[in-house]
Amino acid sequence: MTLRSQELRDLNRQGDALRMGMDWTVDDLGKPQVLVESVTGCSHPSSVHLGDLVEQAKFGVYTCGGKPAEFYCTDICDGVAQAHAGMRFSLPSRDIISYMTEIHALAHPHDAMVCISTADKAVPGHLMAMARVNLPAIHIPGGTQTNGPCNMSSELMYPLGIMRDKGQITEEELIAKQKHACPTPGACQFMGTASSNQVISEALGLALPGSALIPAALRELTRMARDAGEQVMTLLERNIRPRDILTPEAFHNALVLHAAVGGSTNLLLHVPAIAQEVGIEIHPQQFDEIGRKVPVLTDVKTYGTHPVEYIWYCGGVPALMQEVKEFLYLDCLTVTGKTIGENLEDLEESGWFDEIGGYLDNHGLRKEEVLHPIEQPYKTGGTIAVLTGNLAPEGAVMKHVAADPRTHQMVGRAVPYDCEEDAIAGVKNDEIKPGDAMIIRYEGLRSTGMPEMYFCTTVISARPDLEASTAIITDGRYSGAAKGPNIGHVMPEAALGGPLALVEKDDLIEIDVPARSLNIVGVRGERKPPAEIDRILAERRTHWQPPAPRHDAGVLSLYAREAADVATNTASTNGPPADVTVRPQTESTPRP
Repeated sequence: MTLRSQELRDLNRQGDALRMGMDWTVDDLGKPQVLVESVTGCSHPSSVHLGDLVEQAKFGVYTCGGKPAEFYCTDICDGVAQAHAGMRFSLPSRDIISYMTEIHALAHPHDAMVCISTADKAVPGHLMAMARVNLPAIHIPGGTQTNGPCNMSSELMYPLGIMRDKGQITEEELIAKQKHACPTPGACQFMGTASSNQVISEALGLALPGSALIPAALRELTRMARDAGEQVMTLLERNIRPRDILTPEAFHNALVLHAAVGGSTNLLLHVPAIAQEVGIEIHPQQFDEIGRKVPVLTDVKTYGTHPVEYIWYCGGVPALMQEVKEFLYLDCLTVTGKTIGENLEDLEESGWFDEIGGYLDNHGLRKEEVLHPIEQPYKTGGTIAVLTGNLAPEGAVMKHVAADPRTHQMVGRAVPYDCEEDAIAGVKNDEIKPGDAMIIRYEGLRSTGMPEMYFCTTVISARPDLEASTAIITDGRYSGAAKGPNIGHVMPEAALGGPLALVEKDDLIEIDVPARSLNIVGVRGERKPPAEIDRILAERRTHWQPPAPRHDAGVLSLYAREAADVATNTASTNGPPADVTVRPQTESTPRP
């Protein structure tokens, strides 16, 4: 195979000189050139340690005859960006990371690439770029934080902050908790978006077996990074590329694993975006359909008990795959050059599961207390419901596993707000009563980049009278840490004239998770027949005017113009057409 880097050397003699102006030797110029792309930086604990993994990956590449080159595009922290306008940049940053990775991969003559990332927008940004560029590539997940004392973790700081504001704890007590909430680098200690992304990366076959959710403090993480650097050279030699791995069956497997861990609703944005890069369409309803068949097996925060590092102690994604193998295509290719089934056999024969299982003994836990067997799952019925109705004709998303079952069927009084800031003020001013349905609109892709409404959910959760009974419905989205009857991704969004824009105070909103429906069923506190509701909404629409753009300059203005519908999440460019036919079930590739 002729290397791209060597072909381009013949075209650009200046390039060799410029490289030797850095740390390159004459011998290096003739080696395969490997991009080592990471989001290392001081943005948050998920990225601050990635420089160590960069060095190990580079070492692996170099020892196998390649020349690594490190490039960076640091991500932002959703937690730091919360509660202010910074959150509007969160989802756009995913696409910016993917574009910068593409630029780094193709503007210089790289032959292969290693992408290193941990968290919410960096992982999908890297996976999108890997699929788009289609050089031989491997992803290195950055692992998870260790839990703080007494299971302290960062998402608990919001309610503690409210307690401090109310005088229920002192400033010193709050600081003492903050100091130990993030004791190590890595992703947050719950099954939020960052942890869900790592699971998906491995489930798709783009990361080494057992590499997702490794506690970042363990030396195993750096060993894995070196292994990945070595393995990308094997991928280059065998010419195995992401589009050889990212088949419809691989995405089916990813959705199965997402269901098994009760993954974040944000993956309904990220997985379709990755699939789109290879010409495959993934719809929100597919998450719901698979979730009804595949039970939740993991008892982890925020919907459960344990930190996500315990999943890795149980055997990580491979152990989960063993439990749900009846739902998987085991013959899907992975970055090992082997299939999922072959990888599982190799891990079993090597004694790897027994090797790491002893960590659970340190905590006095049995594997089945954290990772339940398929015969005795943690929860059945799925985790995510896609609701439709006259309030969400094209769908809305609810992580019902994180909500009180009593809210799965409820009728609430609508209290609409046109931005999150007004909604938070409304809660603090006692405008929201138990059983209400708070509407937060004009927070979608076209309006503000689709920020998370996490701060609002934490303000609600700090009120015992509201926590288990008050719904939030928005065309924005939620943090993977959010709890409660929170419905997001309402489509069409309000800025495009979706019905959410037409809701008025004291309308009656009916949520019915079993029926997968979300409807306006009354006005001014009185139920009305469906035909009457349709007539009223049509009348309101004649008076509705689209709001002026909130951003007329900068990246948010660009994103608002380019962003498309949430259901297809086409804010980024499409990849080339691919074979999107899912193979029929066989004995070796069972499927529900």
